[in-house]
Amino acid sequence: MEKKLVVILCALDVILLGLSVFLYVGEDRTPPEIVFGEEAPVYREGMDEEELLSGVTAMDVKDGDVTDSLLIEKISGTGEGTVIVTYVARDEANNVGKISRTLEARRGADRNVE
Repeated sequence: MEKKLVVILCALDVILLGLSVFLYVGEDRTPPEIVFGEEAPVYREGMDEEELLSGVTAMDVKDGDVTDSLLIEKISGTGEGTVIVTYVARDEANNVGKISRTLEARRGADRNVE
């Protein structure tokens, strides 16, 4: 009787392992790709996020265009007349793509006043 129970438990373990592998392989783990337009904006202090997102798109292999999920994660000044802007995008499986780019920064008289 004990041998039969051990065989049943081993068979159950193999079935559960196979199911786990099947579910893992079918899972979407690829983050979206963020692509910049040809022309990079010049950063101005207090600039709207919409301006920084202009021309930036996010595409996912499974979900297609996920540009609506694009956000600015952070803007870091370098102290050398440039800033580093970090962009993030998320797909339906909650995979997050992240990329940074360096933009020229202008202050003072070059700043747009509305």
